[in-house]
Amino acid sequence: MKFNLLTLALLLLLSACGGSSSPTTEKGSDDKITEPPVLSANLAIPNNRDLGEYQLLIIGNSHVQYTQELLTIIFENGLKDKNIGIDTRIGAFLDVIVDNESLIELIATRPWTHIVLQGQKYSQSQSVEYSTEAAITWIQRAKNIGATPILYPEHPQRGNPQEADYVHGIHLGIAEEESSCVAPIGLSWNKVIAIEPSLDLYQADGNHATELGSLLSALVLYQVISGQNADMLPYIEELPGAESTQALLGQMASQTIAEKADCKF
Repeated sequence: MKFNLLTLALLLLLSACGGSSSPTTEKGSDDKITEPPVLSANLAIPNNRDLGEYQLLIIGNSHVQYTQELLTIIFENGLKDKNIGIDTRIGAFLDVIVDNESLIELIATRPWTHIVLQGQKYSQSQSVEYSTEAAITWIQRAKNIGATPILYPEHPQRGNPQEADYVHGIHLGIAEEESSCVAPIGLSWNKVIAIEPSLDLYQADGNHATELGSLLSALVLYQVISGQNADMLPYIEELPGAESTQALLGQMASQTIAEKADCKF
């Protein structure tokens, strides 16, 4: 009996010392942070237009300051059957924030269906060529989690319509290297300005958009995200612009997208 008790005690002691090679689930202060998943190159663009719920993340600089509010109103009126969640992170250019740990974690830990990317650097004089590697990395991160990446080429500065073609071309080049949707925002601005040059699309600096100008950009994004024509939206009283103005913006957004393929699923 003494032998059996001694044997049992020894077995319990060995068990307590731990013979397993499985790692502990508790994290100590010296544990390393888990490395992010390896990004795959040039995956197909996920088509999430038919999902019953949209979770949209907008990453950009001051040019997207009104986008979340406007898109929320547009979706509430245009796609009443869908649940829509929109979050915005306004910071700096895409290359400046490419290693931002909180943003990387945000993308990896939430079920985003669409990620809008604005803030690719470009030369206003067109004399400097900036790297597009950061934009490509952001696109890969989006596709890696099954989200539709949407590039946002910003509108031209006042009096410089050629800038829209230049900036759009930069983003088309990015999408050719790493497939992504490209929202033809600047090109739609050119169409509207050509028809109604008196519309108040610009703030006093001639660079940033007014709420009306931001509405035009948001209408382009709405159609790119959902596949639903912006020119079929009803007049929405909560949005800027008279009924005829909203109709014109929606028509030009849809016409531009029809002429310039936005997504190649």
